[in-house]
Amino acid sequence: MTAANARFFFLSGLMTIAFGASAGSSWRSDAAPSPPPVSTTLSWRPQVKAIALAKLQGSFVSSQSIYADAERIYAASYQGDLFILDRDREKGFPLIQTINFGAPLSAVHGDENHLYVTGRDGNLYVLSKTSPVRIVKSLSLSNYGLAAVHAYGKKVYVAKGQASLTASERHIYLSSLNSGDSGLEVFSRRTYGDENFDPGRTLVFDRHSLRLMGTIPNNQSGAVQVSTWQDFVYLTMPGCCGTGIDIYNAATLERVQFIQRSTNSVVGTEKNGVPLLVGGSEAGAVDWYVLGSKGYQLVSTIDLRTLTGFTGPEDVEIRSLWMDGLDNLVFAGSSWGNDQSRSPELPSLFILEIL
Repeated sequence: MTAANARFFFLSGLMTIAFGASAGSSWRSDAAPSPPPVSTTLSWRPQVKAIALAKLQGSFVSSQSIYADAERIYAASYQGDLFILDRDREKGFPLIQTINFGAPLSAVHGDENHLYVTGRDGNLYVLSKTSPVRIVKSLSLSNYGLAAVHAYGKKVYVAKGQASLTASERHIYLSSLNSGDSGLEVFSRRTYGDENFDPGRTLVFDRHSLRLMGTIPNNQSGAVQVSTWQDFVYLTMPGCCGTGIDIYNAATLERVQFIQRSTNSVVGTEKNGVPLLVGGSEAGAVDWYVLGSKGYQLVSTIDLRTLTGFTGPEDVEIRSLWMDGLDNLVFAGSSWGNDQSRSPELPSLFILEIL
């Protein structure tokens, strides 16, 4: 693919209308105490604007398909391509490099100097953050494929099989779907979770000792996506049929809220001192929530199918989100349609801005 046919197309003058909404959101007053919430009586309420889309010929189907640093955006596709784009709004976020790995990719993450890409072939690929990006080495780590990767500090963690994994400063969260799904700290080759298999719970490990600290019940059957931000842990169910967003206190592992809105992936952030939650759905919507006295409240949404005119039932499905606080941008990856609707004209990566 050339940079020309994968360029970003800017969407000018298109913005959602911010609105107040509390339907489908419940807050448990009897739950363990959480950090003091922010009042929703604000002079500023988030609005969302879609500023660009990219017609990358790739399906971004896992929650960790998109990652970015201060200079670049990385998108790992099921077709085996890693797309690398310049994180430069003035230049139009141009595609600067594409690397093909010959196998479906499941996740991408990085640290200061390296990029880590996992494949369904069971390999972890280590790449240098040079210009151009180069593959330094590959490590064969699983006979059942790799599903997730998270670099934190000087350590890198991967999930084997079909497990979901993320890490925070203190903890690692692992949710397994099948027996044999487990976690691995790459450099020490220490495994965790294989002796604690419980398909109905998310396991919480101490990030330094890898000791099991506790568990969180998965209130939805099937695969569960796990993400964390500050004092919260979020569980969602990928695909069309998830019942909502489960929110837990990261310190006590007590459930503090359930948002009854089908959501694939979420990311926490903060703007103007106000904690926000961003969620993407199978229906092509991206939602914004503000943390207030009644928990997270839905205040703004954007329908990317309507916005782009690609309104087929699978044309736009937001499976992956990335926001890092370096700016006000959110990067949203889509599944790129199905066998009937997939084409070079169908967008698969969106850039949104919080105003």
